[in-house]
Amino acid sequence: MDMDPRPDQLDTHETLDLKLLNMAITHFHLKPGGKRMRRTLGRQSILRGLLMAGACLSFTGCASPFRHQSGTPGTASLADSILVHHLFDGRLLTRPATMPVDQGVHELLPRSAGRRAASHARMAVVPGGTSRRGAMIGQPGSPGVSMSLVGAIADALRHNLAIKVESYAPAVSQTQIVAAEAAFDPTFISQTQYQHLDQPTPFPQTLGSFSPVGINSEDQVNSQMGVKKLLSAGGQVSVTGSDNYQDFHSSASLPPDINPSHTADMALELKQPLLRGFGASVNRAQIYIARRNQQIALSTFRSRVIKTVAHVEITYLRLGQAVADMQFERRLVAQARHTLHRLQSRRHMDVDSVQVNQARAAVDLARYNAASAGKRVGDLSEALKALLNDPSIPVGPGPDILPTSGPEPVPFVFDLNQEIAVALGQRGIMQRDRLAVEKAGIRRRVAENALLPKADLIAATDSAGLSPDGSFSGGFNRMVSDPHIGFSVGMQLEIPIGNRAARAQLTRRTLLRRQSLTRMLEDAQNIARDVASDLLNLTQDWRQIRLAKRRRISAAAVLHGLKVQELSGQALDPTFLQLELNAQQDLAQARIADVQARTQYSTDMVTFERDKGTLLEFDRVAISPAPLPAGR
Repeated sequence: MDMDPRPDQLDTHETLDLKLLNMAITHFHLKPGGKRMRRTLGRQSILRGLLMAGACLSFTGCASPFRHQSGTPGTASLADSILVHHLFDGRLLTRPATMPVDQGVHELLPRSAGRRAASHARMAVVPGGTSRRGAMIGQPGSPGVSMSLVGAIADALRHNLAIKVESYAPAVSQTQIVAAEAAFDPTFISQTQYQHLDQPTPFPQTLGSFSPVGINSEDQVNSQMGVKKLLSAGGQVSVTGSDNYQDFHSSASLPPDINPSHTADMALELKQPLLRGFGASVNRAQIYIARRNQQIALSTFRSRVIKTVAHVEITYLRLGQAVADMQFERRLVAQARHTLHRLQSRRHMDVDSVQVNQARAAVDLARYNAASAGKRVGDLSEALKALLNDPSIPVGPGPDILPTSGPEPVPFVFDLNQEIAVALGQRGIMQRDRLAVEKAGIRRRVAENALLPKADLIAATDSAGLSPDGSFSGGFNRMVSDPHIGFSVGMQLEIPIGNRAARAQLTRRTLLRRQSLTRMLEDAQNIARDVASDLLNLTQDWRQIRLAKRRRISAAAVLHGLKVQELSGQALDPTFLQLELNAQQDLAQARIADVQARTQYSTDMVTFERDKGTLLEFDRVAISPAPLPAGR
């Protein structure tokens, strides 16, 4: 039941509200008065915020211009997906502290935060439409699913498919980091080659040969294995060991005394770029870019969660407003019918047909408004069902979702510059813009390096050993104890004439980086404007709440006075009954306006936190990496 304060309580409440509003206006750098307030905001506060955003951007380079704050996506490794935690007050926790669900979404029941109204209850699905915690906002006895705002948010985090789809992106980007880092993993190499030679060759006559043609026949087996690795500086090092087996069957020349024989060899080779391709910043560029792509995926996922939570909250609040409107209109229908019956009972005394028809028209109007409010309840309920995607709440014909908690606006003191600074640090689009600038800077450094000539240093050394008995073990021992060491050093130089391709690529990367910086500045300006506009809307909404409250109290006082007159013996003539009907209509409209003003303030608060990028902190929602699935 909507209880109106007594008239003697008006001064105290209104004085307190006025003081709080004046405090908010003072910290907003505004003075009461419509046009003047807008000019002050536009010329001073927004300009100050934009200048601050420009100052932040002037320091933007490859390093981040903003510090990571709590709740900001970091670079933690992800296993498969993302967990979403919703933190409830411990005393309301009726389930295990950790409740894993499918698709990488995880939910805990939250603690009420900061400016959020304290009257949050866990989700309760009750077929009869009666909440397990307190009275429901909707019409008593109407069938539906009772759900608190916190329960709706938690339900959406568990079942909303848009969140689940986006939760895979960070895990996918994690695989790209692993793939980029894998380029520097060592590689095992092995090679074996068998060769049989049967080759005619001129035979020396001095050896008394019967034929001038001799035959070289031998078998060769070359086995090689080792490890090679790409270095961060751009070079490549390899260590290989080999065994060369030779077995001469016949030879046109003098055959070797050691036959067959094994020759062991150990080789070390280094190829290092000195100009083009030198340095970790160039060779690890793909890793740096992949890491920033993962941070972008995390930021995008966070933005998706914020967007979904904001949509759920706004839809829930509007649904609560529609339910309250329906309740007020149905109450007005009952009151109008009662007045109509009283007029009809006096029809043969002092009531004419015009007055009866006027009362009947009031009843029809109230019924139409109640039906319209009921349709709006159904539409918003279906919209909320679609957002929640809860399989236990079917979409379409079936029970409506009925809110169990309504908006409870609380004024707060703020500073425009501080709020803009928080938005610039927390807003997901700014984080993505900063990462895009860093990626563009990395690609530009690679393009700058590509302008240099190609100069590669090649150095190699090897140690060989051969045993007198020709055995493999003997050759290996000789390679260690009596090595025959050789080495080589060389340089490869390549200078493109004109180098137009590299210059064009550098120009392209420079322009793309400037484009990223300009886009970042544009987004910063838009964020500053959005935050300033949201704060102005909240200030105006608070004024509307005060005016709507005053209107509701005045309308209630009028109806109360008429009731007092009726109880004191006032004649129930048609004029008095029409006044009472009009007062009932005015009070119903005043109550609807009061709920609308409080709902608008609450929805604008959600929009404000969304535009700041702090809605998850506002609702105590945390994002963390998902654990590895069991059995992997």
